[in-house]
Order: sequence, then structure tokens, then C-alpha cells
Amino acid sequence: MILPDFYGRFRCKASACQHTCCRGWDIDIDDVTADYYQQLEGPLGGAIRQHIAEGPDGWHFCLTAEGNCPFLRPDGLCQLIRQAGDDILCDICALHPRFFQVVENGSSQAIELGGVGLCCEAACELLLSETGPLTFCDSETGRSIGSLAQLLKWLDYPLPRKGLTYEPATAEKDHERLLAVLDRTEPIDDAWTAQLKALQAQTANSADSTALTGNTGTAGRYQRIYDYIFYRQLETFADVPSDFLATYAGRSTDFIALTAAATGDLPEAVRRWSEQIEYDTDNVALLKKAAAAGEF
Repeated sequence: MILPDFYGRFRCKASACQHTCCRGWDIDIDDVTADYYQQLEGPLGGAIRQHIAEGPDGWHFCLTAEGNCPFLRPDGLCQLIRQAGDDILCDICALHPRFFQVVENGSSQAIELGGVGLCCEAACELLLSETGPLTFCDSETGRSIGSLAQLLKWLDYPLPRKGLTYEPATAEKDHERLLAVLDRTEPIDDAWTAQLKALQAQTANSADSTALTGNTGTAGRYQRIYDYIFYRQLETFADVPSDFLATYAGRSTDFIALTAAATGDLPEAVRRWSEQIEYDTDNVALLKKAAAAGEF
């Protein structure tokens, strides 16, 4: 499996996390774990069965009125883990925010790529903790693959015509087009809509992006963001020219830059973009079409 350079250092922040993944999401339960919960004896088994339900798409946890998992403790820890350990978790809770995708190399051999989603603040902090090039390795052999460009060459994945260097779009018209496309995405919450409207109301100018990418340290972080966004969607964009994926990655990085300029918080700008876009397949599909159509 191919993994990014920081993957081995990923650890859940648990109670130290300000944006717990145990809130605000539909938490589906895989069939194997659902069967296990149905047979689990004792008070914990009874408590679990009181807080799960079966719907058209299978079993899920019934969230509280506040949108929390019923087993999220006030201290931010998981009651299930505290009582029974990690093995009691359903697949999505055990794996999140890890992701896995499969692409083919030039010999049509299936290659698995893995990573951690940027909706997780710990993942964002790790990605942004360095300014050097993002690199990848083969977890089975320990062999370094190198940069994103070297990984794509190894996969026989065509490089975009303009290469893989992130070049921010700084013109006001570029920002307006970008925000207009993002305004068509399905909002994750009211706060996203309010933030987008605030960005649209501001007078965009060329300093928004260049102020953040003008020095070596910050430019390196934005290049890492671009590379990781590109890597994350290799499977989804495999059926279209790589130029479209480069556009998706570039404009997504532009939006993160605009948000960070407005808020002064780059990690949170990355995390919120990820929640809204890459964790909604419909929104990714919308931006994929927009990239293909040259709309932003």
C-alpha cells in the first residue's frame, strides 16, 4: 500500500480534539458489527441496542438531539472504547478518518493508496507540520516512492500538461468564478453558507493568495495541500484527463487560501473545506464537472 510521509505519525487526539468525529455525521454500522451488537450480552449490549436502529440502508447509531453519538462522553472520549476497547467499534468508527482507494498502474495491476482525510484536525496538523515536498512510500517494502510526480510516474498516471506546481489564481474574476461554483455545492451546515456569503461580499484582490504563498515556508505548505488534494482523488478522476484533477486541486487550494486569509487559521480552513467537499461525493462530482467544463 502507498502512504503519504506523515501517515505513520497519525494519532487520534481523542478528548483533545476540538472537532470530534462523533458529532454531526450519520454513523452507519456494518452488517458484521450490527450482528455482533445484537448478540452482545450484559448491560453494554443492552445499552447499544437501545441506541441503534435499522433503516433502508442498514443499521446506524441514533444521534442525540445535539447531533452527537449517544456514546460520546462529556470529556470527548468514547464510552464504548472505555468499557470494551477498540475491538467493539464498527468499521467506520475504527477506520475514520483513514481512506483507501485503488488505481491501476501501467501494467493494469491494482495498487492500493491510503491516507487520512483532512476533515480531521490531527491530519491537517500533520500535513502542515512540514514545508518540504510531500512524499510517499510503499508500506509493505518500506521503499520510498518520492514526490507526487514520482508516484504518478511509477503508476504510469499522466502528468497534467502544466505540471504539478501550485500556482494560485489571484485575479478578482478568478475568485468570483471560484466562489460562484462553490455556491452550487450542497452545504454541510449554515455556518458554511454564511462563510461563503461573507467571502463573496468581500472585495477580492490579488493579495489574498499571494500574501499567504509569498514566502518559502508558507508556499511549501500550500504546495503540500495541493499535492494531497490531488492524491486524494486519483481514483475518482481516473476516467478524465489529469488536467481536470489539477484544476480541482488548484482551485480547492485557492479557496483554502482565501478562507485562511479571512480567518487567519490555515489548518481550520483546510479542515472545513474537506468536510464540505471531499467528504461529500456529490460535491466532488459537481467540482469535477466544473473543472471539465472550464467553469473555474
